[in-house]
Amino acid sequence: MTAFGEAVIDIANDPKCDEWTFSQKIRHALERETTARGERRMLKLLKASRTPNVAACVEDIHYLEGRTLNREVIARLAACHWVDRATNLVILGTSSVGKSYLAQALVNAACRRDYSARYYRLDDLANQLAVYHRADAERLKFLTGLHSCDLLVLDDFLTTPITSETAAELLNVLAAREGRGATVVTSQFDPEDWYKSLHDAVIAESILNRIVSNAEIVQLNGPNMRRHTAAAQDLPES
Repeated sequence: MTAFGEAVIDIANDPKCDEWTFSQKIRHALERETTARGERRMLKLLKASRTPNVAACVEDIHYLEGRTLNREVIARLAACHWVDRATNLVILGTSSVGKSYLAQALVNAACRRDYSARYYRLDDLANQLAVYHRADAERLKFLTGLHSCDLLVLDDFLTTPITSETAAELLNVLAAREGRGATVVTSQFDPEDWYKSLHDAVIAESILNRIVSNAEIVQLNGPNMRRHTAAAQDLPES
């Protein structure tokens, strides 16, 4: 049964609603249906994004002492105007400072605002592309999804070197998305160090230019969030 139908039954069985006008009852049922459809749409977008943590959200981000995050920046990013403008975001920081969680939380925020998203570790994306034959229709469908989604997240960007073929494919994806969609990159290395993981200087320059030229850069420093989370889970309940 739809949320509208369930709301009608609830209204009919709730004495508190007896004094409502017909218009009030219809409006209430329509609001329930609209909310339910929005939630179903958001869950569908989250599932399609392939984010590993659908529960990650900006409301749960910890602003610990020494952590270079502030609520104003996160609130601005969560509003997703940068996604609408198809600009990029580069999140830099050492291992375990929370880069991936922030990216996953922004995927959640984007899906809540009805944007489509895709989330991949760069190594996983390379492996996925390697599965497909060049002439495979599924490969074209997969690439079309990368090209057309509103938000593409490339996590653990160039943590390890990639093949020349993967680098060329990555450049094609970024070129196809230019001006069409926003891209988030998380990396342990500064952009000028990305060259070390790319064998072709021309492709390296093209990739760097397409990501960084219109990107906001967030430098994330602070405590080890994996240790913080583990310690918090070990605390006895009060």
